[in-house]
Amino acid sequence: MTARFLARIAAAFEPPSGPLNAVLRLFAPDGAFAGFPGPAACVDSTGNLLAANGKAEDMLAEAVGRPESKLGQAFRQALAEGAPAGASFVVPQTQATVSVTVMPAGCGAEQGTADAVLLLGHDMTLARNLRAALTESRQRYKDLVEISAHFAWETGADGRLVFVSPRGALGYKAEEMVGREPGGLLAIEPGDEAAALFTTDVPREDVTLWARRADGRQACLLVSCVPVFGEDGAWCGARGVARDVSEARERDTALARARAREQLLAYIVREIRDEITPQNMMNAAAETIAKGFGAVACRIHRVVPDAGFVPAAEYGTVPQAPEPPLSGLTPESESCRAAAADHFVLAVATRYSHMVNGAISLWRKRDARDFDSDDLSLLGDVANQIGIALKQFANHEELERLSRTDTLTGLLNRRIFIEEMSRRLADAERTGRGGALCYVDLDNFKSVNDCHGHRRGDHALIAVADIMRGHVRESDLVARLGGDEFALWLEKLDEPAASAKMRMLLEAVTGLLQFSGDAAHPLGFSIGIAVFEPGMGEQLDQLMARADEAMYTIKKAGKGGVELSVMAAPPAKAAMGAAR
Repeated sequence: MTARFLARIAAAFEPPSGPLNAVLRLFAPDGAFAGFPGPAACVDSTGNLLAANGKAEDMLAEAVGRPESKLGQAFRQALAEGAPAGASFVVPQTQATVSVTVMPAGCGAEQGTADAVLLLGHDMTLARNLRAALTESRQRYKDLVEISAHFAWETGADGRLVFVSPRGALGYKAEEMVGREPGGLLAIEPGDEAAALFTTDVPREDVTLWARRADGRQACLLVSCVPVFGEDGAWCGARGVARDVSEARERDTALARARAREQLLAYIVREIRDEITPQNMMNAAAETIAKGFGAVACRIHRVVPDAGFVPAAEYGTVPQAPEPPLSGLTPESESCRAAAADHFVLAVATRYSHMVNGAISLWRKRDARDFDSDDLSLLGDVANQIGIALKQFANHEELERLSRTDTLTGLLNRRIFIEEMSRRLADAERTGRGGALCYVDLDNFKSVNDCHGHRRGDHALIAVADIMRGHVRESDLVARLGGDEFALWLEKLDEPAASAKMRMLLEAVTGLLQFSGDAAHPLGFSIGIAVFEPGMGEQLDQLMARADEAMYTIKKAGKGGVELSVMAAPPAKAAMGAAR
């Protein structure tokens, strides 16, 4: 009720001789209650209605009809004490909340009792709803702020925090932050532009700020803020919200690194795949890995039985030091590092079928950054691919070896021997340095198989191969042509030297006697020698025929000897003589 309305009520009361009549006059068509917005009524002490407006029905039912209700108790209290009382009730039909003022009236009101009361109601539904809406709105705003930001803050005119949202921030409690200067609290560098966010005089939105948590870890904040001005327009602080985006930034960084690793790995694999021969594949891999990692040198090693890690390919100038401790690479410890005054080095094991089959070593100059965990992770991915490539390299070598050698003895087979001989004769013609072709046929080998079986015969052939390897140089060739026939090419040896060499081989035949079929048929050698002389026009098939003929000559003469074939005339001239 307004002050003017209360004044109208007070002016309507007559002197004490007739106060009740004055109250009743208020309900007249021109009285004060004619336009009263809420329920109004006057009731005597016995509950009889003296006057009311059209809205008083629900209020009277609550006050007079329900003595036990709060409004009924306030009604009796005002009659008994002659003092105002108040209560509220809910209208059943509309659920509106009505607040009622109970005022004593009548002759007994001045003595502390009353013979009537005035009931004035005010609909509080709108006010209640407004309060509820305001409370809900404030809670909604608070919830949205807390969801959209990790903390809200406000600074005063001195730049210190005067408010921080209740749950605090970055490991600090709110009470620990209030009253402190933000830059020092969060370890923000004084010169950092982000420090000015807490004293900003212009609105800022989504500004990145790097701060320090209570435990010392770094945090990335995204800050939005506005300045605060007083009524006089003077700046008096700033307020804003901050979101901790550290985890999101770390995820983005990790994703970017993973994407870069995938791109680099795909590039390396593509470069390797485009090469056909295994050695070119290894060379391309070494170059691509070095360039991809920003290294000055790369070496790919492979594991060779009884030799350990052996270089398979390299790119760049490999420093003399530091050398990676490759001996420490195992399936359990797959990487190692070293450093010297000029270089960092990182080595990672390659694997195939869970076994270490090689390694990749990288060198990076000391004035560049050291290898880190990202480099190690990426090189590990690359090593998986190189491990497969090294296995292919080994398989190719094995296939090539099998295609070039005799399965039983490991000597060159007939096809490869003839190919190599063609190259050797061409070189001999070019350099003028010849050599000697020797045919070796085993004597009495059939009796070995007949008396002791083919297994024993195989052992005898292996022993023959070992003896021949022991009597030649690395530049010479040794081959098994088939069955019990062997051939040797003695590089750059003339007739006397070749004859001496074969006689030494003949003396070594004593090591084969243990394989003989019987004493009457000792296992031995029959050797034919044909010396190649450059410039004579002799072809490979002619040279081989001379050596073979010399070998059969000694066979017919009783076996176990050396026969030298001497070319009587140049083959080209002999052919011309025959034509005449």
